[in-house]
Amino acid sequence: MKKIEVISIDRIGLVGDISKLLSRVNCNIITHTADVSSDGFTAISHFSADVDINTDFDTETLSRRLRKIKNVRQVRITDI
Repeated sequence: MKKIEVISIDRIGLVGDISKLLSRVNCNIITHTADVSSDGFTAISHFSADVDINTDFDTETLSRRLRKIKNVRQVRITDI
């Protein structure tokens, strides 16, 4: 199991875009949270999910794909 954390500028459809990508690479989301905070000027989204990931899939490739989603600034994938 892996923990995926995505930091992004918040926007409508962000969680849906992340979920679609995870589904396309056969990740099963076990739990997730999505929180939004503000730095005074910009809404920042923090998406976190525990996922079962296909062991044949490279997590670096997944990280790269997640970073290509519009407004994503940071991605971290760790073992749990």
